[in-house]
Amino acid sequence: MKKMILAGCMVLAVALCAGCSSKSKTETATTASSEEGKKVLSKYKVPEITGAKKTQQLGEAQKGETIAVMKVKDFGEIKFKFFLKDAPLAVKNFVTLADNGYFDGQTFHRVINDFMIQGGDPTGTGTGGESIWGEEFENEISENLLPLRGSLCMANAGPDTNESQFFIVQAKPDAAKEIIDSGVADLTEEQKKLFEEQGGDPSLTGSYTVFGQIIEGYDVLDKIAATPVEDNGSGEQSKPVENVVIESVTIEKAK
Repeated sequence: MKKMILAGCMVLAVALCAGCSSKSKTETATTASSEEGKKVLSKYKVPEITGAKKTQQLGEAQKGETIAVMKVKDFGEIKFKFFLKDAPLAVKNFVTLADNGYFDGQTFHRVINDFMIQGGDPTGTGTGGESIWGEEFENEISENLLPLRGSLCMANAGPDTNESQFFIVQAKPDAAKEIIDSGVADLTEEQKKLFEEQGGDPSLTGSYTVFGQIIEGYDVLDKIAATPVEDNGSGEQSKPVENVVIESVTIEKAK
């Protein structure tokens, strides 16, 4: 099943699909997630994961907090912190996959400048991947977290179809403001201010799990987003002409 992220009605590139899927602020209350009945596949060893005491999307990671260091060949490193309290399933899934070397050697198979970069598919086609439970898992939507520039989110093929694919939002403040002005996203004034200052894609609000945030490497994100692309086979200009390879994703503790 192809994991797609749909842009809002004020699309930033004509090749993007339009899908005004944002939900109102009353519909974006935290979705409770549970591991009841979820058994991790025996081939995955689950590492210790330490979350922050308080959810704060922007800013540095706290000392001792679990972070990830992603090395992208010829581009550099991106470091992420995670939101264990608000998205425990997505965090456990990503961190466990990373710690077991799942993402090493994979590519960012879908890149759209001023929107996002997408990876997590071992086939590199947008149709593959698995979760640590061997099945899809539910969205975790939190009012505390938004698809801001630099946010690490789960890609899906519809509600509650998360597996291993993820995307990193790259849209800058001017793109975010254009979407806000179009009126496709129902946001509070505080949320609008965050998007206008940080950037991101307001139209994705409420439809995708936000489970991490870049703490270092925005320059690397922008360099990847600017890589030349070609038709991906379905009319979208999003397939990198030359592979953008994730050399490794290592799990560490913030110092």
